[in-house]
Amino acid sequence: MRFFEITFKPFFALTGLATALGALNAFWPRWTVENVEKMQFVREYTIVVQHWGMMLGLVGAFMMVAAFRAEWRTPILLFSVLEKAFVVYLVLVNVSEPYAQGLKIGAAMDATVVLYTIAYFGVYGFKSSPK
Repeated sequence: MRFFEITFKPFFALTGLATALGALNAFWPRWTVENVEKMQFVREYTIVVQHWGMMLGLVGAFMMVAAFRAEWRTPILLFSVLEKAFVVYLVLVNVSEPYAQGLKIGAAMDATVVLYTIAYFGVYGFKSSPK
């Protein structure tokens, strides 16, 4: 328990910030897809990329809030662990594809968040956690 008391706030503030940087997709989709995610930009997918970017931005912002507001933790952590586990799965099943290469670092961070969150829920359950 002491481990989570010490690490929870900085862990979710930092990983939330890193997740929120995905909002770059919402505002600069071509630049982000080509330079950060290392994929070919397909103009016809711009709306999907921008929507995904906004979702990442919001999830990241909510993770940062959950770092400091205990009442936000359970719903935000449940949503983020499911979303991040799915991203990890998608990258793993496509790891040999060129389009997955730029997503490996993000998937590694997401895997860390998934493992941390599972351990957190293992200790505290789904009830309100300590502040």
